This record gives sequence, C-alpha cells and structure tokens, in this order.
Amino acid sequence: MPQTIPIQAVANQIVLCVLGGQNCQINIYLRNDSIFVDLNSNGTDMCIGCLALNAVPIDACNSYDGFQGNLYFIDTQGTDDPEYTGFNSRWVLVYLTAAEVLETAFAAVGIPSILQLAEILQITSSSGGNFTIAHGLGAVPPVLEIVPTSSGAIWGQSTFADSINIYLVASDAAVRATVLVYTLPTIAEVTKASPVVLPPAATLALSAPSYSQFALPHGLGHIPSLIEILPTSFGWVWESDAADDSNLYFTASGEGVTAKITVFRMANTSINITESATILSVTSSAPGVFSTPHGLLATPSRINIFMLSAGQIIAQTPAFDATNVYLDASDTGLIALVSVYA
Repeated sequence: MPQTIPIQAVANQIVLCVLGGQNCQINIYLRNDSIFVDLNSNGTDMCIGCLALNAVPIDACNSYDGFQGNLYFIDTQGTDDPEYTGFNSRWVLVYLTAAEVLETAFAAVGIPSILQLAEILQITSSSGGNFTIAHGLGAVPPVLEIVPTSSGAIWGQSTFADSINIYLVASDAAVRATVLVYTLPTIAEVTKASPVVLPPAATLALSAPSYSQFALPHGLGHIPSLIEILPTSFGWVWESDAADDSNLYFTASGEGVTAKITVFRMANTSINITESATILSVTSSAPGVFSTPHGLLATPSRINIFMLSAGQIIAQTPAFDATNVYLDASDTGLIALVSVYA
C-alpha cells in the first residue's frame, strides 16, 4: 500500500520522515505560483527544485541516484497539479516502494505486472530448525513458493527473505524441497523482451492411493515447466521424482491425502507468471475452518499458500468464491501468506 506523508496546507514546509528505511528530508515550497520539492535521503540530495505535478514522480532520476521508491502528489478530486491550499485534503503526498513504482509503470503503459522465475533452488536441511540460504539476486524477492520433494516440512520464517538470503525452517534434518524464487522484471526488460506469460495449463485433483510413490497423468505431452501444490487435506504430499512427458510423481504421508496440482506448460525462454492480485496475511484463531475476504470483487482463478509457521493451513473445497478465500487450520496461531490470483 502507498504510504501517505502528512503535510500542512501552507506554502513552505520541511517534512522529516522515514521512507522505505531511508531517512528523508522533504522541502516543499512555492515559487511563481508553482510547487517545488527538494528531496534529501540519508544525508544526500536526491533532487533539488523538482516541479511538483499531479501523478508525476518527484525524483525523476531515482534509478540513478540510489533513492528506493518515489514520491508523488495525487489529486484526489481530479487531475490538476498541486496547490498548497489543498494539501492533505485534495492533494496528498504519497511514497511508493520500488515494487509499487514498477507496478504503477506497468499499468500506465498497459502491461500486466508479471513475476519472473529468477532462481530454482534445490535445498536439503542439515537439521531441524531455522536455516538460511543465499539467493544471489541482490534484491528482495517478492514471492517464494516451496515444492516439497521429501517427507517432512519446510516453511518460511516471519521475515522470509531480504536482498541476500532466504530464511526458512525445517521440521527435521534431511528435508528436501524445491524453492521457486520470483522477481519483478524492470519495465525495460519487459518492453525489450516482450516476455510470454505462462497461464496454468491444467489443475489436477490428487488423492493419494497409499503411502508409496504414485503417478498422476498431466496430459501435456511434454515435461511441465513447473508445478504448484495446494494442500486440500491434512497430511503431506511431495514430488518424489522428476516429471516426464506423461506423468507427475508424488508420495503422500498416507492414503487419502488430497491436493490440487497446478501445472504449467513448457517455456521456450524465461518462465513468467502473472503476479498475484493480492497477498493475504492470515493467522488462525482456532483449529478448523475459517474464511477471509480477498477483496477482488470477482472469483479468483487460483490460490497458493506459503506457511510462515509450523502446522498446516490448507484450502477447503471450494477454496474461494467471489468474496472469500476458505481455509482450514490444524491448530491455533498458525500463520501463512495466501497469494490470490485474478
């Protein structure tokens, strides 16, 4: 969500605030009936004498000067440039993070915001408990997905990633998983490469026949590029062997364990998927079923659950409708991020 910066309805003012972890001084002043802005971040001038216009970034050079994110004046009643008499009523000053700036730019040029699969990490826990792996991207990945490839569980810590590492928890030693690490590509990358966005090719219903490896036909005629596992019953299911051009191979913790498997077709170049419309942070107040509004005003196409605690939050059947996402928790106080796709 954009951060609104409180300003006064006066012609000249200095605002001190923290934006995206940056200590900022914003000097707003009137010159020749126009509003201008000076921006200093962490003791360095980012811009001096920038003309304030409606919905136009204040720091036009932020990709070069190191300021993360950007500032905008927004006319809440029209499309006029800011006037100080309407500050904090008609015109608001907002800060957008770098990711929010990118999404705004995508929308402005009619490009759907996408996620690019930047890394596929094969991990094995050395013991139960917290552990760290480096992702090497130099930026915070906005989305992770974990595809289990052995018995046991791996889930995210409360802060699951920063610009260097991914922070995870394992239930035991020698638990294996594939971690899919997604990033937001730049506008330049998108407009230059015209990337192909992969829609899901199929959603498969999985019901484990026993505690042993079993095959699930996917019907694509070639090896899928990736899969997502959405648990729909308690118990564990994992990808126990590499897919081939006919089947996916799974093992479950017991007979009757169920899940929805989303399958994506083979990609000729990089793997890109549509960014989730919203990510819900949920905490179970008690064991059992519960629901949470998703706010899309339409029925989602699919959801994905990323656990941030031990235990299980699973999808009910049906998992969503035009208003809510329907979940089930194995215990009280379980935490998860639910990605909801339009």
